[in-house]
Amino acid sequence: MPDPLISQNSPPSDPLPSALSTSSQLITLLGIPVHLTGTGDVSLSLAYQKYRAFLITFGTYEDMIKANTWTIARQTKMNIIELFVSKSFFHSHYKRYFPKVAEHEDMVAWLNGDEDRMCDVDVWGVKKNGYTFTDLALWLENGGTLEVESQDYDGKKRKGTKGKEKKKEKVKVQEKRKDKGKEREFEKEKKQKSHKKKKNDSQKFK
Repeated sequence: MPDPLISQNSPPSDPLPSALSTSSQLITLLGIPVHLTGTGDVSLSLAYQKYRAFLITFGTYEDMIKANTWTIARQTKMNIIELFVSKSFFHSHYKRYFPKVAEHEDMVAWLNGDEDRMCDVDVWGVKKNGYTFTDLALWLENGGTLEVESQDYDGKKRKGTKGKEKKKEKVKVQEKRKDKGKEREFEKEKKQKSHKKKKNDSQKFK
């Protein structure tokens, strides 16, 4: 069951200017992608993209204020947060969990929907039809996995082939992550060398 997104919006007391037209103005002025705005139930991945968009948007707003290019009434941080999500849900979920994800490169790629992201089971440790903030909280608590060792009725951890198989699978996932990182570094290095070569060649023909 998805975590609820509780809307804090209420009908404006004064229709001019309405909350809707003010929101539209802000979205246009700040160049926010429309699909990332508004409250309501969304996937965990889209929620993360909303969070990232808020950080970028608030930075843009502050830059415009400093440069004296902001053309309408000044806004509070809460005003801008509520373009994406209710303030209560932002503080209880977005602000609580998403900053902790930054140190987990594979999870960031998964949440961003990157083309070269790892598959669900490699990132989360278990396959599910969908993942929620409850899953993310547990994943962070477990050090980057939803996979937990099963226990006997007396509370003792089971030992044997199952445990060994799980350990092997975990090692494979870790190795796969390392390989992905090496691939990215190699591609980056390759581009840098190619750029350097082109630069040297152009200097020869001067």
